[in-house]
Amino acid sequence: MLLWEYGAPNQPVLDRCPRTAAVLAALPGARIPGRAPSAFFSLLKPRTRIPPHTGVTNTRAIVHLPLIVPPECGFRVGGETRSWVEGEAFAFDDTIEHEAWNDSDELRAVLIFDVWNPHLTSDEQSVIADYCALADRVTE
Repeated sequence: MLLWEYGAPNQPVLDRCPRTAAVLAALPGARIPGRAPSAFFSLLKPRTRIPPHTGVTNTRAIVHLPLIVPPECGFRVGGETRSWVEGEAFAFDDTIEHEAWNDSDELRAVLIFDVWNPHLTSDEQSVIADYCALADRVTE
């Protein structure tokens, strides 16, 4: 369920989740019109996997906040495998291969959102946002 998609709020969903919307509004999310932020509830059905994949940019960190995590769920980023702990968020560079699984008989729910890569200065964030705006104008 998308809360934000490519920088655009999904207001009907945000209205149904006011506490989550308030938390997301307070975060140092990347604000790049047409690109960021993105935020959504990732629901993984029982006995399913999200296959190994990578993201497209390391200018952001992807944050996962486990909300409902039955036993037998896991996550791997690069060579590190971890168990989910409800309420304990973690962030990673999603250009590193990662995957998730739910080997349980119950639904797994995680809030996923992006923020600026913490290694970027505010000047670097501005340059990236300006570059994206220029690139989007050129491709229109």
